[in-house]
Amino acid sequence: MARPFDETILHVGTSTNEKRCFTNKVLEVAKEEPHVLNEALIAMNAQLTEKIRELEEINDDLNNLLVSSEVPTLFLDPRLCIRRWTPATDVLLRLGPSDVGRPLKDLGWGFEDPDLLDDATLVLAGAAVEPREVHSEQGHWYLRRLLPYCTKTTPINGVVITFSEMTARKHAELALADSERTLRQVTDALPALIARVDASLCYRFNNAAYERWFGLDRAEILGKPVAEILGREAFELVRPRMERALAGEGIAFDAWLPYQGAGTRCCQVEYIPDRQENGRVTGFFVLVVDITERRRNEETIERLNAENRARAAELRAVFEAAPVGIYLGRDRECRNMDMNRAGAEILRLPEHTNPSLSGPDATALAFRVFHAGRELASAELPMQRAARTGESVHSFEEDVLFADGEVKHLIASAAPLRNETGDVYGCVGILADVTRATQAEWRYRDTLERLKLHVDKSPVASMEWSADTAILRWSPAAERVFGWTEAEALNRSLHALGLFPEEEREPFADMIDALVEGQVEHNHCLHLNQRRNGTTIWCEWYNSVLRDSDGRLVSVLSLALDVSEQQALQTNLREQTEQLAEIDRRKNTFLAMLGHELRNPLAPMRHALDRLALGNRDQATLDWAYGVIDRQSRHLERLVHDLLDVARITRGSIELQPARQDLGALVREALEVVEREVRTRGHELVLDLPADPVPVRGDATRLVQVLSNVLHNAVKYTDPGGRIGVTLTRHEDTARIMVEDNGQGISAETIPSLFEPFVQGPRSLARAEGGLGLGLTLVKNLVGLHGGRVAVHSAGVGLGSRVTLTFPLAAEPPAEMTAAVDNVPGRTAAVRRRVLVVDDSPEVVEATSELLVALGHAVSGALSGGEALEAVPQVRPDLILLDIGLPDLDGIEVARRLAELPERQGFRLVAVSGYAAIALGKEADLFDAHLLKPVGLADLRRILE
Repeated sequence: MARPFDETILHVGTSTNEKRCFTNKVLEVAKEEPHVLNEALIAMNAQLTEKIRELEEINDDLNNLLVSSEVPTLFLDPRLCIRRWTPATDVLLRLGPSDVGRPLKDLGWGFEDPDLLDDATLVLAGAAVEPREVHSEQGHWYLRRLLPYCTKTTPINGVVITFSEMTARKHAELALADSERTLRQVTDALPALIARVDASLCYRFNNAAYERWFGLDRAEILGKPVAEILGREAFELVRPRMERALAGEGIAFDAWLPYQGAGTRCCQVEYIPDRQENGRVTGFFVLVVDITERRRNEETIERLNAENRARAAELRAVFEAAPVGIYLGRDRECRNMDMNRAGAEILRLPEHTNPSLSGPDATALAFRVFHAGRELASAELPMQRAARTGESVHSFEEDVLFADGEVKHLIASAAPLRNETGDVYGCVGILADVTRATQAEWRYRDTLERLKLHVDKSPVASMEWSADTAILRWSPAAERVFGWTEAEALNRSLHALGLFPEEEREPFADMIDALVEGQVEHNHCLHLNQRRNGTTIWCEWYNSVLRDSDGRLVSVLSLALDVSEQQALQTNLREQTEQLAEIDRRKNTFLAMLGHELRNPLAPMRHALDRLALGNRDQATLDWAYGVIDRQSRHLERLVHDLLDVARITRGSIELQPARQDLGALVREALEVVEREVRTRGHELVLDLPADPVPVRGDATRLVQVLSNVLHNAVKYTDPGGRIGVTLTRHEDTARIMVEDNGQGISAETIPSLFEPFVQGPRSLARAEGGLGLGLTLVKNLVGLHGGRVAVHSAGVGLGSRVTLTFPLAAEPPAEMTAAVDNVPGRTAAVRRRVLVVDDSPEVVEATSELLVALGHAVSGALSGGEALEAVPQVRPDLILLDIGLPDLDGIEVARRLAELPERQGFRLVAVSGYAAIALGKEADLFDAHLLKPVGLADLRRILE
C-alpha cells in the first residue's frame, strides 16, 4: 500500500539544491514502494489461504454433521427448490445429485403433508409456523418444523425443514388416549360415584354418575373446588377425612351427608391416596356408593321381622293341624327336614324323625320312592329338585313302597324357600295320599285304555257325534286327518268345523238325514273334505247308528279314511295317459312333417345332381343346378338351425350378444330377407317406420331372426297378391312392432297352442306352406330373452292375422347408433394361409379343403386328434379348423396339448362343433374362435381375414 506524500515538502524552499534533495528522496521512496506492496500481497495471500483452509474445515464439519444426523433435514432456496439435504431424508424422499435445484413440489413425497408448500411460503414471508405431525407411507410419524434459512447478508434466504421421528411417542399417545377412553367408558358404566381430587381439593376427574347425581355437566365439575360441588355443609363434614387422605391415610366410612342439589343421602365413602413413584401424595381417589335405600330397607326389615315372628307362630299352628303331609327342608340339600303329624302318618314314621332320603339317617328309613315304575334317587325327589333348581314342582305323582310291601300313591308338590336377597335356603313340600282314588281310577282307566289303544293306532279317523252333529268323541287319528285337536273339536258340530265344502254339503245332509231318520243303520260314501288349514282331501266315510231300547238315536260313529293319494294317483294316471297320447300324436305328426320337409329339398337336389351326371352341361345348366342345390341346402340348414335353436333355448344354453341397436334398421334388414318371397307372391307391402332411431338393447342376429320369422309366416300364409302391413311405434318405455296381413287367419282354438313346438294350424296333406312349426316357438323364446312380449290375434279363419312384438327401449339414448358391417360376399382373403382341417369325416375334410383351395389357400387334412398333433410341426399352419367330436382324442384334449406347444402363439385355433360355444364351458378359452356346423363360405372368409 502506497504511503501518502506530505504536500508541504513541495512548497518548502525553492532552491535547486533543495529541489534536488527532494527529488532524491522521492526516488528513494519510489524504489521502496514495490517491495512494500509485494510484502503486503504475500501477507494477504497467506491470510486468504488460511481463510480457505478454515472454510474447508467448516464445510467438512458441516458435511459430517449432515451425514451423521439422524434427523431428516431439507434446505430450500428462496424459490423452494432443493439446496441440500441430510441422508436421513431417504425414508421420506428419494433424492440424488440431479435433484439439486428441483422444486420441492415436483418431487414424490413419501408422507402426507398437504400444507407443506403453503407453510414454507409463509416462512419465506417471515411468518412463524407451528410444528405439524405428519404420517409417512411406511406408517411412521414425524414432527415437521419449518425455520427460515438466514445469512448475514439476507435475513431469510430459504427454508430449513426438519422431520423429527415421533412414532413411538405417537403410538404411546394413541395408546394413552385409548386407555383413557376405556377408563372413561368403564367408570361411566358404573353406578358408583368415582372422582380424583388434587392436593388443592379440586376435581381433576369424575365419571358420569357424578354428573347425574348433581345434575351438572362435566365441564361444570372439572377444576372446581370440592366445597363448591358438594355444598358447604357436606364439605365441612368430610373435610377432616379428606385432609387425612392427603396425608397418605386410606379412609372408608358410612354417613348421612346433606349434598347440595342431591339431597341428604346415606353413602358409603372411600378415599384412596394417589401416590407417585417417590411416595409423594398428589391427591386422592373418591369412591361413593349410595346406600340410602339399603339403610331404609334395613329399618323396614327390622319392623317386618317382628311381624313375621308373630305370623310364624300362626303358621306353626296351621302346620300341625293340616290334613296333608307338610315337610320343611332347612338347607339347600334338604338333608334336615321337619314334618307335621299328617306327614309322619303318611310315611309311617315317628313325628320327630328326619324323613329326608338325602339326610344322615336315610339308610334307617324303611321306604323307597318310585315314579312311573322307576325308583327315584334322592336328588330327583320333588323337594330336593325344587331346592336345587329354585323352581316349584306341582302335582308330581309318586309311589312309596314300604319294607312290608305296602304301596301308597301320593301327589307331591314342592316350592323353594328364599331369603330376603332371593337366594334359596330350603324348601317346603306337601304330600297328599290318593291311594284309594288312584286304584279306582286305574281300574277304570285300564278298561278304557285298551279300547283307546286300538282306536289310536288305527289310521282311520274315529268320530262320535249326536243327532245335531255335535262332536262327542274325537280320536287322535281324526286330529291327524282333519287338523283339529280334540279340545277344539269337542261339542262343535261337523258343520262348524267346516269339514264339508260347499259342493259337498247337500250329499252330506242327505247322508245325515238317512241315518237320523232311521232309513239306514249304516252307510258308506266318498266325500271331498276340508282340513283346518283350508286344504281339501278325499275321504271314505263309514257310518253306523247307535240307538237306545226305545229306538231313539244315541249317537253316530263315523270312521273316515284318507284316500287322497289314491284319488290323486288315479287322476294323475288319467292325465298322464292323455298327455302321453297327445305327445305320441304330436311325435308321429312331427316325424311325418320332418320327413316331408327333409324330402322336399332333397328331391330337387337329387334331380339337379342327376341332371349334371347326364353330361352336356352348358353354363345355363350349371347355373341352374348350382342355384337349386344352394337354395335347397340353405333350406335344409335353416330347418336344422331351427331344431338346434329350440334345443338350446330349452336347455338354457343359447348365447346372446347384446348391444345397442336401432330397431327400425333391424326391421329393414329382416324385410330384405323376405323381399324375394314377397315379390314372388306379388304381395303389397305397406311400411310405417319412423325416421328417427328406435333404440333397444339386444342381439342383432337374433332380433333379425325373430322379425324374419314373423314376416316369413305373414308372406307364407297370405294368398298371392295379399296385403302385409309392418308398423313400428314407440310407447313411453317400449317399442312395438305390428305385422298384419289379410291372409288365411287362425282359428280361436289354435291360437293358445301356436307357441308350442311342432304346432301349426290346420294344413292340407299337400302342405304347400311347409315348415316344422318351430318359427313362433323360437320367436316367443327369443323375444322373452330380450325382455319382450309376443301376442297373436286373428278374427278367424280367412280373416287375416296380426302379430305384435313389444320390446323395452334402451335405458338411456345412445350417443350414436353403431352400424353393422356387412360381410361382402365377393371379398376374399388378401393373404395366402396354411390351413389344417381336422375332422373325423373324410367327406368334410375333402369338401372344406376344396373350398379353401378355391379361395387360394394351402390346405392339409387330419382325420383324428393324433394325426393333427403330428401334423402341426410339419405343416406349421396359420389356422386350424378343429372338430370337437374326434374318435381318439376329442377336440378339447387336442386344444389342451396344443396350448403346451411353443408354436401355439403362431396360429389361430378355431373350434368347429354342432353345439354352441357355451357347451364348451371353461374349455372355450382354449380356442380363439368358434364356428357352428355347417360352416359356410362367409364364416370361413371372416375367420381367414
